[in-house]
Amino acid sequence: MSNMDRPMLYHKDQITLKVSPQKVWDTIKKFDSIHTWHPAAESTELLVGENGKPLAVREFQTIDGGFVISELLEYDETKMWFKYRIIKISAPLRGYVGEMQVMPADDGGSVVLWSAHFQRPDVNPKPGQDDLATENLVQEIFKAGLNNLPVVISG
Repeated sequence: MSNMDRPMLYHKDQITLKVSPQKVWDTIKKFDSIHTWHPAAESTELLVGENGKPLAVREFQTIDGGFVISELLEYDETKMWFKYRIIKISAPLRGYVGEMQVMPADDGGSVVLWSAHFQRPDVNPKPGQDDLATENLVQEIFKAGLNNLPVVISG
């Protein structure tokens, strides 16, 4: 089975915050600290490498008993940007490569951009695991994380 059997899907989201880009970046940049800002993540462990260095691998447990193992692909402290891929995940999702970036907003605040390419898990999808369901899953993950950032950062 090749990856060509399923379309590559894409989702992006963003949130504007009233705090400086540096403060936001410091919250999300550590690869092993997603549990400190994303409400679905319970704990994170760095399995390989170190924060801010490509090829670092983390595993985090989700509050519903699942897990995500992902690898840092690229990292740029100056651009406040990183790219990562999911190696293994308990949720119905495949081929996921995501990017996060913090940009300055006009008013001195910041904009957090989160985007990803991904695919549904199977060529012949099970019920509730078609392209639309897979897009909805990623959309929910992004929204939950982004909407929690102002709570975490101001808290």
